[in-house]
Amino acid sequence: MKPYIIPFFLCIFLISQTGCQNAAFLLHGKASASEELLYTVKKNKQVEKKLKNYLESQQISGSVMVVKNKGIVFNEGAGYSNIKKRKKNTPSTTYPIASMTKVFVATSILQLQEKGKLKITDPISKFIPSFPNGKKIKLYHLLTHTSGIRPPIWHMNDQKPQDLMKEIEKRGVAFQPGEKWDYIDANYMVLGFVIEKVSNDSLHHYIQKNIFNKAHMRSSGFMTSKHPTSYTSVGYFKGVTHLIPKKNFTIPLLFGCGDIYSTTYDLSLFDQALMSGKLINRKSLTEMLKHGPRSSYGLGLYHRGKTIFSRGVLGGWESFHIMYKDKINIVILLNIRNRKANIQKLSNDIHTIVAAEKTQPRSKKSR
Repeated sequence: MKPYIIPFFLCIFLISQTGCQNAAFLLHGKASASEELLYTVKKNKQVEKKLKNYLESQQISGSVMVVKNKGIVFNEGAGYSNIKKRKKNTPSTTYPIASMTKVFVATSILQLQEKGKLKITDPISKFIPSFPNGKKIKLYHLLTHTSGIRPPIWHMNDQKPQDLMKEIEKRGVAFQPGEKWDYIDANYMVLGFVIEKVSNDSLHHYIQKNIFNKAHMRSSGFMTSKHPTSYTSVGYFKGVTHLIPKKNFTIPLLFGCGDIYSTTYDLSLFDQALMSGKLINRKSLTEMLKHGPRSSYGLGLYHRGKTIFSRGVLGGWESFHIMYKDKINIVILLNIRNRKANIQKLSNDIHTIVAAEKTQPRSKKSR
């Protein structure tokens, strides 16, 4: 059997079991430089109505986009981006995506590996000689949250990546690399610092140039100390009797692990660009999706069963993007955080509604 006719579900199986390089690359097929990443399809009013009714029944506040075989079948806002001003959420509303930032950092590391600037098997001591247990901790351990490092104790004067590195170094290690899985943001803070050192560029500028621009993500950006609220939505906690707005973050602690904001459309573009080979090659994609024995987490993404996804939670926002084996991709960005709500169940319910209907023919380009 020729590699290009391996079914999607078999590709997933091969990646998880053998790390087959060709299989990962075939998840969405290769896109040429001129090929559009997404296109719109004729509206299926029945599906649209079902989805809107479902989101309303779940009291969702945010934006949701659904892509099927690269065709946009749904992209709508629900609820309010700012309740006080009565501004509604729309497809163009921007939200902090929190830990979904990590897949952008992981992609950057793999890009630099392809350029010969580093290897994910390099010890962190190669880049930070004073790092605790640095000769044993590899970039791979940081990418997979198996490094054993501890989170930093932050101080008000710690504003730069170098300050965070010093605080992380002071904390030492909790266990030897590879012993267990311990999801902490500090791993990706360190990776962000490595990207800056190896690329001789700021992390934000590197991601803008090598990911946002390549994937045509025109509505995405970064939260910084100078511009902490560049996004357009207000985040709320859902209390027992009322909503509580979340106003401020400790911006320096989001470096490399949670400082990106985006839209549902931009994140869908990223997913397509990542899986079609526009950002990293097939070998790198295979490395990204192959998780270790300690968890279902690969490099910046979870690969669980027949789905690939990542999730973010920050203040009153929750974000989620997921790719199913049948090439239905869903992005959900919420600005009301309800601890009782299950965003993964929400995506699975949306998937069930969309999968049951036939995709309509292409109508026009998405831009």
